[in-house]
Amino acid sequence: MRGISRRSVLIASAAAPALAGAVQAQAAPPTFQTLKYEARGPICVITLNRPDIDNLIDAENRRELAVAWETFRADDALQVAIFTGAGDTVFCGGADLASFRGGARPAYVKRDEGIRTYTAKQNKCWKPVIAAINGFVAGPGLHFLLDADICISVPEATFCDMHMHRTGAVPIIEPIEMARKIPQEAVSRMFLLGPHDPITAQRALDLGLISEIVPRDRLMARATELARQICQADMRLTTGFIESFYKARELGVTEAINRGLIIRQATGYQDAPFKGRSIRELAKPGGKLQIR
Repeated sequence: MRGISRRSVLIASAAAPALAGAVQAQAAPPTFQTLKYEARGPICVITLNRPDIDNLIDAENRRELAVAWETFRADDALQVAIFTGAGDTVFCGGADLASFRGGARPAYVKRDEGIRTYTAKQNKCWKPVIAAINGFVAGPGLHFLLDADICISVPEATFCDMHMHRTGAVPIIEPIEMARKIPQEAVSRMFLLGPHDPITAQRALDLGLISEIVPRDRLMARATELARQICQADMRLTTGFIESFYKARELGVTEAINRGLIIRQATGYQDAPFKGRSIRELAKPGGKLQIR
């Protein structure tokens, strides 16, 4: 106890119950009106919960998404998020135009400089996200799969944009982001044809927009399996990889590598789940999930 006074110890002891209460209060996730937020061990499941109006994004939903991602980011017990939509036909139908355009606003508020708070990465949350796509995706709903780290989909899902054909606006953010993921001609076709020619799940798989097609009754089970596999690695390594990989998109190759090496140096070397296992054994196909 050298260097610590008895008074300090007594003050700390008296404050402990209050601090414990505060921590417990912080641990309880906020309640949401347009989302479902569930913690399942180290996995967080966030669900767009407006199936009666095609899980459209409105002003309230935007506010709640920002809160949900911050809650997930701040909880060290949560390592991976699964993002999906409620219902059997729609993942996200895009934006609720009445919410975005309604009401009188000053001119400076109408100026759009590309700031979005829909997704984890738009909220500077670098924990991994799996998009479990349970139905059609349209317009701004594309943000959720473009920013996800792994996208899996039901066979019936379709992907299209509505900006020019329904919203009456020039598509900007989604095609630019999508061109980082799939060929430019496929992007042009998707946005020029819009609802005339939605991309099927199989086509999305062929293009690399998604990485796996899963039967509907297995969608969440498969997403959970992938999440549990991701959880085996140290979260500091996982978030360091995602942050460096995502931020590299804005940089030249040399600068991106240098930035990534700085993040790796700051993260340090951590214990690995398969340390000591033979490389030949690990290189063989097959599940290696470790149950925690």
